[in-house]
Formats: sequence, structure tokens, C-alpha cells
Amino acid sequence: MSRSIFISLACVSLAVAPFAVACDKTGAEAQAQANEAQNKANTQVANANSEANQKIAQAQSEADKKIAAAQGDFAKTREDYRHLVQSNLDALNKEIGDLDAKAATSKKPDLRAALPSLKSQRDAFVADFNSLGNASAVTWDGTKARLDKEWSDLKAAVDKAG
Repeated sequence: MSRSIFISLACVSLAVAPFAVACDKTGAEAQAQANEAQNKANTQVANANSEANQKIAQAQSEADKKIAAAQGDFAKTREDYRHLVQSNLDALNKEIGDLDAKAATSKKPDLRAALPSLKSQRDAFVADFNSLGNASAVTWDGTKARLDKEWSDLKAAVDKAG
């Protein structure tokens, strides 16, 4: 009987052995497929990240160009305004100089009395005007409106005195 058990066990072992080898091979193949899939996924992720980074860099570059153009436009607008106001101020200073000369020979006391106030108003405008270089794009509209109002008031006062 022991011989028959031995033979039975041997037969069972021989019958099961190919399945055990087949299972190991299938597991190894499955692992290889999993590794290949993971490598493919890693490559796709790396490619997607690279593409996203390129798009981000391109968008940032375009935004930087637009910002630089806007800053250039603003600087030109501010400089054009500064030039115009400086021209107007030069003409106004000539008018005030003419009023000074006229007041020296005039018998009108109201003209002589008005000149210190006009000069003070002009000096205040010039001080405000000199701070124009500090105006940013954010504060530009308010700064320009304030200077325009001050200029209008100053010009009206000089015209009234003359």
C-alpha cells in the first residue's frame, strides 16, 4: 500500500507541476505587462507635464509682451501729457511775467495785489505737476483730472487778472 500511495503522490505531483510552472509564467507575464503599462503611463504623464509647462511658458511670454506694451503706451501717454502741460506752463509763466511788468507801471492796485496769489497758485501747480512722474497707471486718471482742474483754475485766474 505504501507503494501505491507513493505512486499516487508521484502522479499527482507530475500532474500539478505543469500548472505550477504555468501559473508562475502567467504571474511573470502579468507583472511584465503591469510594468510596461506603468512605464507607458509615466511617459504619458511626463509628456503631458512637458506640454503643459510649454503652454504655461508661452502664455507667460505673451502676457509679458502685452504688459510691456501697455507700460510703454502708458509711459508715452504720461510723457506726451507732461510735454503739453510744460508748454502751457511756459506760456503761462510768460503771461505772469508780462503781468508783473504791467503791474510795475500800472496804477491799478488790484493787479499788484493779485500777483502774489497767482504766483502762489502757480507754484502749487508746479509742485503737483513735478510729481507727475510718480503717477502710476492705477493713479493716472485721478492725477490727470486733479492737474487738469488745477490748471483750469490757474489759467482762469491769470486771464482774469490780465
